[in-house]
Amino acid sequence: MHRPSDYPSTLLWLLDETHVTVTAATALAILWTQSAHCAYFAAGALGSTVVTRIIKRAIQQPRPPPPPPSTKPAPVRPKRTYGMPSTHSTALGFYFAYMWPLLPLISSTMWGERAAVTTITVLTLWSRVELGYHTVPQVVVGTTVGVICAAAWKVLWESNPAIEMQLQSLMDTVRDRALSLFF
Repeated sequence: MHRPSDYPSTLLWLLDETHVTVTAATALAILWTQSAHCAYFAAGALGSTVVTRIIKRAIQQPRPPPPPPSTKPAPVRPKRTYGMPSTHSTALGFYFAYMWPLLPLISSTMWGERAAVTTITVLTLWSRVELGYHTVPQVVVGTTVGVICAAAWKVLWESNPAIEMQLQSLMDTVRDRALSLFF
């Protein structure tokens, strides 16, 4: 675990840790809601990062060069994977594009929620470049891949109601069997 003091700023440390907080929040949302749609969403986000890793291996574009020694880079630089497209940006693009329409349409907090999601997304995308992990084109392409994957995943969900029924049945069965082990 990296300390905030290892980073140029506390904000960049927080943004660099979004993969942990977003993964934990998604897992908690699935457990809390026990919703097939929530699990389906998470599977799509994961799938979009797999697509990006395949694209990365095909393109094999390196990450940006390390920053000069006089700067204070994040402690995890340099990474050994390819940079194009950014996997982090793909996940962010997927989350943003899939979640935005699902936020309440009629609510006093609608714009607050949308502003929060937008701000977190934009700041985290910015941090990928600021920390030296990716170039701007790598972030833009990664985000675009995520948005395209989200659109396709949402069309698949909306065009096939059987997905929800089958996935919910599977989730209910797993939950019931897990509970029977303890009670």
